Amino acid sequence: MTDVLKLSYSQGHRRLTTDATWTLEELRALAEHYGESLASMVSLGQLGEMQKGTLKIGTTIVPCRFARGRAVHRPRAGALVAALIDSDWYVVPAEHNLATQAYDIVRLVVEPSSAVSRRIAVLDDHIDTAKTVGSYLKSAGYEPALFADLGAITAALGDRDFDGYVLDWIIEKNGVKDTARDLVKSIRSRDAHCPIVVLTGEVETGAADESDIASAMAKYRLKFFEKPARLSIISAALAGSLAFA
Repeated sequence: MTDVLKLSYSQGHRRLTTDATWTLEELRALAEHYGESLASMVSLGQLGEMQKGTLKIGTTIVPCRFARGRAVHRPRAGALVAALIDSDWYVVPAEHNLATQAYDIVRLVVEPSSAVSRRIAVLDDHIDTAKTVGSYLKSAGYEPALFADLGAITAALGDRDFDGYVLDWIIEKNGVKDTARDLVKSIRSRDAHCPIVVLTGEVETGAADESDIASAMAKYRLKFFEKPARLSIISAALAGSLAFA
């Protein structure tokens, strides 16, 4: 792994022990090296998909999404566990007298119900990257729609607007590279306030014009991140803007 990613031993160790996060580009490089899809690389080690449930602690009852882990027979006191009660999933504090099978919680997401209905368009000419971003946003409670070229997302805009956008700035199709600037202009003409996150790793290669991006940021109020961008930061950028939408 360290040879493929050109990492030092300590950098590789931190990634394997989860003390450091992976970037999309690192995951893509490993996927290509081992002949795997990017989506399968991201899913490695996950015991369960995120599913809907209800978090119940005392008199507090709120909707949640959780990833279920292994079955537990003697959960530690105070731990949260998932249990199927009357055909519905609940996340509850562990109790010795719980009359059904309990499961570890791998991940728990509690968010306002408004976040669940937020539709986010994800555009990237590498469809595996779009799927990875979309999968993360889905786990955060959003409804992602994935696109691999400018024509497809432009056509989709004619049917319904989205609540937010995550766009690769440089989109290549049939060997021709184009920017998302006209798409951004069209989005802003329809919605002056929705969050638009723009990503690119092509500034240093010269394919992306830094001054053009800076101009678009000022004119269309974009949030811009250079690749490799952390998925958690992309999600946080959307959430921060949507909170004021």
